[in-house]
Amino acid sequence: MATRGASAEFVDRAPFTRWHVLIDRGDSRFARLAALEDVAEPLATFEATIRLSMWNMQRHWTINDLRDESGLTASLRRKGVEMRMLLPRRVAEQRCPLASSSIPHLRLAPVAHPLMIGDGRRILVGDATGDAVWTSSESDLVSDAVVFYERVWRSAEPAVPAGEGPPFTHRMVDVALHLVDGATDREIARALGVSERTVSGDVREMSNRLGARSRAQAIALISGVEG
Repeated sequence: MATRGASAEFVDRAPFTRWHVLIDRGDSRFARLAALEDVAEPLATFEATIRLSMWNMQRHWTINDLRDESGLTASLRRKGVEMRMLLPRRVAEQRCPLASSSIPHLRLAPVAHPLMIGDGRRILVGDATGDAVWTSSESDLVSDAVVFYERVWRSAEPAVPAGEGPPFTHRMVDVALHLVDGATDREIARALGVSERTVSGDVREMSNRLGARSRAQAIALISGVEG
């Protein structure tokens, strides 16, 4: 992984503070998209409209988010959409260690609050409580978000440094996703169309790379339970 840069310690909260003030005041330039627990459907609708670019930054990321991201990335990349993702280093390296092997457009940087920018024309942000997601297409607000994201992106470090390969192969990632669901090596082999011996070898190698002492610990590390 890339080494920690000295400037990476600073977390810029200023844009979010401004947006949260507007949201709290009921500014008409922001519209409530959904409560956080109900955001999946409107978020899918938003993602379906993307044609040019999807810029995302998140404070938290789990293996379940990774599953969703993998499908979304494949779908949007087929349309030629530019993808960017920013995650905090601790999240990418410890809470979701498969991230850098699954998200080729991932960079690491401190993240104060979640932000999504679609096609440079619409933003999604959480409110100050983190209970709801709000959206805006107002040009001044979107422009501020784009400038802010670009600044963070330029200072961020690639999750996989240039000239290096990701920690895990694509097949290892596929194996791991089945592994955390409790599938046996035989079941994983059948699902992926490979031999059981191949799956067992991948599990062993993943465990070694994670520094896990057992299959159970490897699953815990992959799931972010440990770390």
